[in-house]
Amino acid sequence: MATEGQLKAWERLRGKIADEVLLAPKTGGDPHNQGDWREVPSRIVDYLERNVAARPWGNSLALMAAVLMAQRYDLSTVKTSLCLLHVRLSRLFEAFGLKTFRDWDPQQHIPACLKKDVLPEDSLYIRDKFWASYKSATRQMMRWQESLPENNRQVYKAFLLPAVNPLRVEGLTLRTQIEEHQKQTRKKETDAVVPRFAELRAEAHFRYNRLSRLRRAYQEALRELEGKACDLPLSFSYDEGREPEKGIPFRERLYFRVWDRRTFVLAHAEDYSCNPVHTAQKGVGTFTDQRNTRFLEFVKAERLADDTPPEGFWFFELLERGVLGLNAAVGSPDKLAAKQEWLRSWGYGPTPFLAECSSLLTWPVAEARFMCEAQRRSKGLLIPLEPLHAAAMFGLLATDLFTTTGARINEVMQIRLTKDCIVQLTMPAPPGARDPLPRVRYALRLIPKGEPTDTPQDYFIGEETKRLLVKAAQMLSQHYCLQPGEALPVVAFDPYHGRSHRFREAPYLFQYNHRHLSDQTISSSMRFLLHGMVFKTRDGKMVVLKPHLLRHAFATHAVQVERIPLDIVGTWLHQKSVEVTDYYSKPTESMVAEASDLFLARVAAQIDVHDAVLRSSEELQTLFEEARGKAGTLAEVIGGHCVSHGYCAAKFACVGCAGKVPDPTKRYQIERHRQWALEQVDFATHEGLHPEATRMKQLVRECDNELSEMDLIDEYRKDEKRDVIVQISNG
Repeated sequence: MATEGQLKAWERLRGKIADEVLLAPKTGGDPHNQGDWREVPSRIVDYLERNVAARPWGNSLALMAAVLMAQRYDLSTVKTSLCLLHVRLSRLFEAFGLKTFRDWDPQQHIPACLKKDVLPEDSLYIRDKFWASYKSATRQMMRWQESLPENNRQVYKAFLLPAVNPLRVEGLTLRTQIEEHQKQTRKKETDAVVPRFAELRAEAHFRYNRLSRLRRAYQEALRELEGKACDLPLSFSYDEGREPEKGIPFRERLYFRVWDRRTFVLAHAEDYSCNPVHTAQKGVGTFTDQRNTRFLEFVKAERLADDTPPEGFWFFELLERGVLGLNAAVGSPDKLAAKQEWLRSWGYGPTPFLAECSSLLTWPVAEARFMCEAQRRSKGLLIPLEPLHAAAMFGLLATDLFTTTGARINEVMQIRLTKDCIVQLTMPAPPGARDPLPRVRYALRLIPKGEPTDTPQDYFIGEETKRLLVKAAQMLSQHYCLQPGEALPVVAFDPYHGRSHRFREAPYLFQYNHRHLSDQTISSSMRFLLHGMVFKTRDGKMVVLKPHLLRHAFATHAVQVERIPLDIVGTWLHQKSVEVTDYYSKPTESMVAEASDLFLARVAAQIDVHDAVLRSSEELQTLFEEARGKAGTLAEVIGGHCVSHGYCAAKFACVGCAGKVPDPTKRYQIERHRQWALEQVDFATHEGLHPEATRMKQLVRECDNELSEMDLIDEYRKDEKRDVIVQISNG
């Protein structure tokens, strides 16, 4: 039955929507409803009240929402359809000059829309989505009407969205062409990302480490100020670059200054009016001790050991051009045009670094105006250090999760620091193992997209991901000033997300300032961290990294590079349709273009996933029973940690398997395996077993690839622990 609060929400539309609609039979508003028909939730009512109720189509869309909710459509599906139809009808009514809903003739107006007779600037995709939503809505509403008694059918005929004769739109829809174009575009983008999977993860770590070192240097400078009579600004510098123990000198020296509000205004008094200078001198207003916050200014960078121009930080240009947050969409016409042209040159949209959370990526609201004015007067670059550091942490964790688990962003958003989400699995050491200690693995239990129940599924993670989860939790503990052992704040799931109604309040890991991070904010944080890494399609188009693109790249790498069977990759990705997995994992253009005899010989020695017969449930059970205790997430594997669930995805060919996260401490295992493979190459060649020799050569290359990735992991872990040597001077 409808709750009292939900009935009150629907009642808010009384006087704005026809009573017949509000009390429609076989919907949540039916006076005789005993829980048989789901009510319209407040989120939908809010949208109807604010945007739709007063429009000519208000009654029809309100009835559509009630009917779809009663038929148990997902809330996000109803909201998406409602918004799309409202926006498109608004534009079409304006374009055709329609005043009332009786003027709306879909037999005439929809074909004109699909033929581009009106609104020619709209894309084929937008037109097709509108037609698909309109057609679906009319079909469901007609089915509902037909289920009513005869006397009610005539009453509600006036409130239905009029259907369109299919013959009027025959040949005008391009759904197949649009879908194929989208698939080709996504595959071209995947082609640009797959070869640099390991590099992408490593670069994210290196950048986060650099920003963490800057934060530590700044905190050391602040400690220098505590209890000492140091004058502001306080200048300091430190060296950034390669590790000195490798015999390579640091590449550059970075110079900074620490200010507070008062000293900055007084030092730039000639650039301010009399009033702020006067209040700064007196220490009143926005310059009281409580509001006299400190901030960081980058002064310059000097290259050491050679004449190469210094690099600074990857995000300096983002600050210089003012494109973080909503700043990308504000400014004088000339400045705004320059910002947008620069963003387009990178393939970005209007606001690619927008965080829908205060104090993330940009200055806190209380500081924003002052810092904006200060930047105009500063000769250096003012850095919102804490907002950037937090965004980099979230971006690093998201990048790791997308590239090691293939999870969707709405699944990553569910991660919370609770025992029912992060689970530990322990098994005794295998018989005869050198290390007798129990084996521990970790899994995230999340509800996949499309799962109708609240039953979570397992997403197994490696040691590196677990380490990053801990680091993110530590960062949030500092942000919230928590005591040891104190839990993270409980926050509501992002209320604007389509699946928010599925999830309760919880201590979600992706949160900041007591607000759950939206998918837009997580994507922006990842994009910020990886900005400047250039990915281009074969035809030269810039590729913008997105969570779903990394999911496609994960699937393509698993099937096409590691040769993992489709049905198993589908299980990893928690996809119910093998056809969808097949689309995700299609070979890219580069893979096809670079196919050679060596590649073909390798395929010949393995299962051809396109010709293989999918396993039956009995065969899967047999495989599972055979592998129990020998393979899967609790088994010891060569060179790393297995994150494949339950059974062996690679038929025990662990080297190069996408279901394994390499572990540098097991380097010796890969090196020994490589030496064995080299010996087998010589033996097979001598015996004339050329396909086997080719397969062993491929194994050598896979060993080399894993050793290279271990080198990267070792390097960024050492880089993370590197001390910062800060040189401080006044002035």
